[in-house]
Amino acid sequence: MFTVSEDVFRGIFMSLEQNRSAHEHPAVADEGIMIGIGYVRIPAQDLEEAANFYKAIFGMQQIGRILDHAIMLNVGATVEEALANKNPRIIVDTRMNSNRDYGPNGNNCWVFVTKGVEHIIRRAEKNGAKIVMEPYPPPSKLGMVVGKFRDLSGNQIELLEIGTDKEEKLHLKEGQ
Repeated sequence: MFTVSEDVFRGIFMSLEQNRSAHEHPAVADEGIMIGIGYVRIPAQDLEEAANFYKAIFGMQQIGRILDHAIMLNVGATVEEALANKNPRIIVDTRMNSNRDYGPNGNNCWVFVTKGVEHIIRRAEKNGAKIVMEPYPPPSKLGMVVGKFRDLSGNQIELLEIGTDKEEKLHLKEGQ
């Protein structure tokens, strides 16, 4: 069994602490502040199936396991790259309830910043996701594209790409 080591958690929080130190306002240095996001926990009906889904869609690697109820993932071409990646991790967890009963704008959803949103949503669909909203560029000064799907456990996942509101960049061309 691959379990989360103290080193993984220590790495997450050391990275957050370094980021905080570099960006904090001097007035709040020791007054108790949020220093970042450590991980996002997503409900899973079937643990292995959920982990494999996110690996296939986002190119994630398993970097830890918490007993028999959760798997920790992060982006990277290899496990070593994923462990070294200081961005927030994803934990799929069978103890949590899905947001499947909510509409496309109801309650919570998890938002992933992406590059190549159209490719990712097609990969999600190929791996069993239900498309809730095809990628489209909402009116925004950010030039962003948003798409949504429901994963295998029914969780709503939102894909966000910033700076890609040009028609030629948004849509897949034939044969891609």
